[in-house]
Amino acid sequence: MKKAIKKHRTICIVAGVCIVILVSLLLSGLRLCVIQSGSMEPTIPTYSVCLVTTRVAYGDLSVGDVVFYTRRSDGQQIVHRIVDVTDTGAITRGDANQTDDGISVTPDNLYARYIAHIPCGGRIINAIRTPTGYAMIAAIVAILIAWNIIDDKRRKNT
Repeated sequence: MKKAIKKHRTICIVAGVCIVILVSLLLSGLRLCVIQSGSMEPTIPTYSVCLVTTRVAYGDLSVGDVVFYTRRSDGQQIVHRIVDVTDTGAITRGDANQTDDGISVTPDNLYARYIAHIPCGGRIINAIRTPTGYAMIAAIVAILIAWNIIDDKRRKNT
């Protein structure tokens, strides 16, 4: 086992770093969300990847916060800015929209609060989430593993 790990050290290091990053993100409450519409432009452009925190208390929300919530009618996640907080819930509106959403955020459907975004990063994530994207990643991993095995055999022979 030690010999196999030593032999494939680079792959083990890369896999280990990826696992540590993933577990850290999950435990910290940080998530990545892709913006699919233009309702928050120009603040958050369409297809941006947003870094959000799911560790947000409803009582900590204030006017001006950008939040992600689950729409009750269809279960879709929406990102909009809070324009008013009432006793029954928070009223939101997209920055590019002319009208309010009405009372849309309550403690039941609040998902996360916006932290930052990367413009256009969502196009890459959307491409990866398709069956073709999964196949391409699997092919890249297979090629890298095969390359590593071939390189090991070549080094053994010399």
